[in-house]
Amino acid sequence: MKESTKGMLLSGLVYPGLGQLILGRVPSGIVFVILATAGFIVLIYRIIQRASHMIDQVLPLLADNKLDVITLKEMLSRDSAGGWGLETISLIVIAGSWLVAIGHAYFVGKKIDRQPG
Repeated sequence: MKESTKGMLLSGLVYPGLGQLILGRVPSGIVFVILATAGFIVLIYRIIQRASHMIDQVLPLLADNKLDVITLKEMLSRDSAGGWGLETISLIVIAGSWLVAIGHAYFVGKKIDRQPG
């Protein structure tokens, strides 16, 4: 398999930066891994934080048997009204690092493929 294909597939299908690491471009591979991992950590943290906040609001209503679909829908829309700024930034960082890592691994692999020997 060509190095360009191997690097692109590893960075695209497994994890951003893995292709660079396998192709010997350790510093750039580490940068892509750190960016993607930081994005995932922030995204997961914020989702857990929002879910925990929603559970704290829902449990008292469940205990009093006052929870219905309309109330739940209002709570969800009110919780979403604050915006998803940090989550959106995290998704952009994850997607951006993934796409750039794919392209970078491909071009690094192409450069290796062209070398004689």
